[in-house]
Amino acid sequence: MAYVTITIGGHYLRLRQAGGDTRLWADGRAIEADATFERVELGHGRIALRTLDGRYLTMRPDHHQNFGLYPEPELTAAAAFEEVLWPTGQVSLRSSELTYVGVQVRRRTAVTVNRTEPALTERFFFVTVPTGMVPRQRGTSEPDGEMEPVPQPATLSTTERPPAGAPS
Repeated sequence: MAYVTITIGGHYLRLRQAGGDTRLWADGRAIEADATFERVELGHGRIALRTLDGRYLTMRPDHHQNFGLYPEPELTAAAAFEEVLWPTGQVSLRSSELTYVGVQVRRRTAVTVNRTEPALTERFFFVTVPTGMVPRQRGTSEPDGEMEPVPQPATLSTTERPPAGAPS
């Protein structure tokens, strides 16, 4: 699993609240916590994108007779996307409904999931976020303010030994 940020046309995809809902938009200008996602491999060429607070980007209807990406607590079929890789290094994401994630950067910047054929507006770059740059995470129920560090895998240095009886 790796942390990534997603870009298109010089914009970072990020979560922000608008109209009472938090959804994915293409209006970020830097790697921030709201633009950093954990790329979770699901097998069979599918992935999920998990926010730093543990929610999954999930396709669901919006208020404009369209579909968008919203953070949801459960991993469902609507949160699984097939990666379509392009020779340019770009990636398209195809939903379980066989529609593509896309954005019109010049107009509305809301990310939608509605086209059946991938155009340039459905091709993104996944940029790996170095572990040292992964922003700290905050639970969804915690107030703004102090944030907890993202858990990192435990490693032993060459001078440390595991406790007696522990598997090596």
